[in-house]
Amino acid sequence: MSTERDGSALGHELSLWVVLYHEQLAARLHVNATEHKVLGIIARAPGTTPGRLVGETGLSNAAITKIIDRLAALGYVERARDPGDRRRFTLTATAAHRRALGAAMAPMTAGMAEVVEGLDESELAAVGRWLAGTVAVMRESALALAEENRSREPNETA
Repeated sequence: MSTERDGSALGHELSLWVVLYHEQLAARLHVNATEHKVLGIIARAPGTTPGRLVGETGLSNAAITKIIDRLAALGYVERARDPGDRRRFTLTATAAHRRALGAAMAPMTAGMAEVVEGLDESELAAVGRWLAGTVAVMRESALALAEENRSREPNETA
């Protein structure tokens, strides 16, 4: 690893450790990384729909259906019929999921609390702006890649 601590090097290192952390967290929950991230969306937005998950992730309807089935079988997600449209259903993360995730994340949560403890308001605001911008760029980039990938021929690589 480079000894430089510039933004690019730190960005690459952050990306690496975020991916590796979430791979391990997913393994703890007995799901794959994609299932883990979809479960995170459901947990943050109780009552979400499969259609919203398709829009949020760029995954196909079939992929989202398979993920929801697996998460429900593990006891992490509950389905409920949408009272406004009985053909649709909504999704909510279960208490079992919240307990398992909370226990697995406790050490990291405590560590992050220590990191931000010493930051003043202007530093927290700067970090918040950077994170919000990074999230927006990553989301736009991921969805654009997903769209490009869907439109390419299977053997097309460039």
